[in-house]
Parts: sequence; C-alpha cells; structure tokens
Amino acid sequence: MQKWTLSSTEELSQESNTKPEEKQETKQNMIHKSLTDLDYSVQGKFHDCFTKMNSSELLKNMGVEKVVINETLRDLATQMAYFTRGRMEVKYVKQFYAAAGLYDIGEVEARTVCTNTLRSNHMSGKAVDFVPVKDGKLWWNAPAEVWRVMGEIGESCGLKWGGRWKEFPDCPHFEA
Repeated sequence: MQKWTLSSTEELSQESNTKPEEKQETKQNMIHKSLTDLDYSVQGKFHDCFTKMNSSELLKNMGVEKVVINETLRDLATQMAYFTRGRMEVKYVKQFYAAAGLYDIGEVEARTVCTNTLRSNHMSGKAVDFVPVKDGKLWWNAPAEVWRVMGEIGESCGLKWGGRWKEFPDCPHFEA
C-alpha cells in the first residue's frame, strides 16, 4: 500500500509509517496540503497528475518552475470562511478566517468571491488545488495557456478540471 506526501520542501516522497496521532497541526495552519489527506481511493490519480505536471517540458518552457499542491482536504470551518468572501463585510470575513485557523486575510481578498458552494469536493478528500510556481512564488495570474496545459494533464489522469466550469471557472481545482 503506497502512500504519498509532500515534505516541507514540497517534493514528492513516499510517506513513512507515521501514525495519524503523530501528525501535528497548528491552529495557524489548517490548510491541508498532503496527498495522504485525500480519500485513499483517489490518491493515485492525484499523485500521477502531480508527477506529470512537474515533469512537463511544455510547462517548463512556459516559465513554470514547478507545480505545488495548494490545498487538499478542507474542513467545514475553512469552507465557510471561503464562502463568506465577497458576501459579508470584511470584518466578518476576517472573523470567519480567524475561527477556522486561517491566515489574516487582506481587505481586497476578503471582498473577492472564491467559491460558490458550501459542499466542495475538498471536504470529502476528493479535490486538490494545484498552482504553478514562477520566480519562486505562486503564479496565480499565470496565462490561460499555462492553466489549460495543467487542465489537460489533469484530465489525462482521469480528473475533472475546474477551469472548464462555465459559471465559475476555478483553474487550480481538480477533482476525482
């Protein structure tokens, strides 16, 4: 039974036999980024996708240094915090973020809608947000062509790509 995880340097490696009770989470870092937090039945697809994205010469030629996992499993408190963005006053969005153990969100980000659901597949461990990195930083505003190539790689691994959604495209989002 293979399990995969990301180390602190975000490199893929086989997970050691760490017991669940040995995993430590701080209230300040409730965003899950490990493939092992996903539903076991879909871990292989996401691992294959992550590996293919990071070995893609096409992405490298487009300026992508690597692709990282920004988020995997998500709890209800985090999903609710995300859902408040752009729907509530900034002070309340900040309160939801604090209650979920998330970072201190800025005002512009708090006014920006980032999800239209309280039932994300992240909550069942069947979704991952992949983000390209350029110049050592998350490349959220990567050209559409970068996201398209990532989307096609994900789809070739049997995943659904959020960038194809008509009403609310979500380019980093992939789900099983």
